[in-house]
Amino acid sequence: MAGQHRFDRLWLKSLSFTLALVGLVAVAVDADWGPTLVMLGICAVVFGFFYMLFPGGAQFGITIANFLAIYTCMFVFFRDANFPGAPNAMAKIALALPVLGFLAACFLRRHAIAGIIHARRTRALTHLPPLASWFLGALVVGAASFAVPRLKLEPWAQGVTLLLAQGLITLVVMNAVRDVVLVIVDITMIFEGVAARLDRLIMPMLAFLSIYAVLVVVFASLYRIADLTTDVPQFALHGQPGRVGFIDALYYSVATITTLGYGDIAPATVLVRALSGLEVVSGILMLLFGFSEIMRNAGPDNERHR
Repeated sequence: MAGQHRFDRLWLKSLSFTLALVGLVAVAVDADWGPTLVMLGICAVVFGFFYMLFPGGAQFGITIANFLAIYTCMFVFFRDANFPGAPNAMAKIALALPVLGFLAACFLRRHAIAGIIHARRTRALTHLPPLASWFLGALVVGAASFAVPRLKLEPWAQGVTLLLAQGLITLVVMNAVRDVVLVIVDITMIFEGVAARLDRLIMPMLAFLSIYAVLVVVFASLYRIADLTTDVPQFALHGQPGRVGFIDALYYSVATITTLGYGDIAPATVLVRALSGLEVVSGILMLLFGFSEIMRNAGPDNERHR
C-alpha cells in the first residue's frame, strides 16, 4: 500500500508539472489560448497515462513535459513559417497527430517497450540511441514544407498540407517508437543523476548567491552615494543627465555585474565608470570562484571526503 501511495504521489507530481509547463507554453503561443490549452492539456493527461503504463520516477514525467513543450514550440514555428493561413481547427489537429500516434504505438507495443525500459534502466548509460531513424525523417518533412509558401495556397489548402506533413511525421515517429522511448528514458536517467546531486549543490549555490547579492547591494550603495554627494549627475538616463534613486542604482548594479548593459542607465562620469569596471571584474571573479566551489562540492572527491 505504501508503494502504491508513493507511486500515486509521483504520478500526480509529474502530471502537475507537465500541465503547468504545457499550460505556460500554450498561453504564450496563442492569444486565443483557451482551445489550445484544452488540446495540450488533453495531451498532457494522456502522457500521464503513459507514465502510469511505464512508471519511471518523477523525472520521467518531467522529461515527458520537456519533450511536449519543446515539440509545441517547434510546431508553432513550423506552422507560422510555412502554413500561416491554415485554419486553427486544422492546426490543432495537426499538433495532436504525432503525439497521439506516438502514444498509440506505445500502447500497441506496450509489452515490448516495457521490457526495453526495464533493460535500459538496469545498465549504465554510455551513449544515447541513434536519432537517424526518426529525427532525420521528421527533419526532412519539415525542410520540404518550406517550399509550401511559394505555392501561395488558399487557407484550406494550407491546412490540408499541414495535416499531410504532420501525418508523415506521425508515421515516422510511430515506426521508430522504440528509439524515441529510449531517448526519453536515457534523458530521464540523466535527470535522475542531477537530482541525486542537488542536495550537495543547494548550499554552495545559496552561499554564492548571497555573496553575489552583497556585491550588488554594496555597489548600488556606492553609486547612490556618488550621485548624492556630487553637484554633477553621475548617470545618463535614456541619454539625458539625471539623478538616480536607490532602486535605479540597484537595477544598474544588477545590469552591470551581469554585464547585460541595457543602456537605459549609463555612467556619465569617470568616477561611476571606474566603479562600474570594478564591479564587472568583481562579478567575474566571484562567478569563477562560485562555479569552482559548486563543482568541487558536486564532484566525487567531495563525496569520498564526506
